[in-house]
Amino acid sequence: MGKVFKALSKSESEQPRHSLAAVVVAEEEARATRQDRARNDQEPAETFDFLRFSLNAPTTEAFDSEATRGSMTRGTAVSPAREVTLDAARIDPHLVVFYDFDPRAAEEYNKTAITLISAAADQPLRRVLIASAQHGEGRTCVALNLACALAQAKQRVLVIDMDLQRPSVLRLLGIEADTGIAEAVAHHLSADSATLSVMPYGFHVLPLRERVENSAEILASPDLRAMLNDCEADYDFMIFDSSPLLDSKDANLLMKLTHATVMVVRPGKTNASHLSRAIAPLPEDNVFGVVLNRAS
Repeated sequence: MGKVFKALSKSESEQPRHSLAAVVVAEEEARATRQDRARNDQEPAETFDFLRFSLNAPTTEAFDSEATRGSMTRGTAVSPAREVTLDAARIDPHLVVFYDFDPRAAEEYNKTAITLISAAADQPLRRVLIASAQHGEGRTCVALNLACALAQAKQRVLVIDMDLQRPSVLRLLGIEADTGIAEAVAHHLSADSATLSVMPYGFHVLPLRERVENSAEILASPDLRAMLNDCEADYDFMIFDSSPLLDSKDANLLMKLTHATVMVVRPGKTNASHLSRAIAPLPEDNVFGVVLNRAS
């Protein structure tokens, strides 16, 4: 887990341009970025090349060619889903990829999407768990931004809300659902009965409508495993939003359902002690990378 702690320790250094060799992407506050841009419009902005320092990142040339190749070979997800159209006034402003709230942060998500696409050609990476040590680190925002960036790269994407204690995918998107994954599993329904197609972006969401009291009953259910297996052929990536690792044991069960884990770290909130306890159950080769979220 050295790369995880290296990312955390360097994120707190006084030289942010040279930190985070293991970072995949950073999300910046949209409002703060616009203010910074206005103050510094006479000075060349310092930038950090996240693509260069990202874990498993391709070259810039590979980024361009992979995006072009993906746009020619990928289509939209084929399983039927009820369409919901997002309202810009209702979605969370940290979903920077959706409405170009912050072009610089959105570009980092685009680069991260290509990193995943490139890595998936060499290893099983269809099911990706987005995890964090605790609440408030922006895990769900990272999951949704990454899903949108992958969809824009013509990948077929399904976001699955598996934070069974505090589901938030529907809230951040500003939409509602009549049926969620818990109801589908409980009543032996197919994934199609609960899947939403997020328009105009085209990625799909398998939502969770409310807190689940007995999360182990859902996570250990053969119906859930069958549902995920049935979905797999229709998607290039299945993004799982999990409960925080320190707050529940749900992620331990989710790791058995996924291929790789992306850790979300927020400077000033996550410390080495939190990370040490959070990632202790994770096999080292399961951690695909680290996201430094809301970095200055």
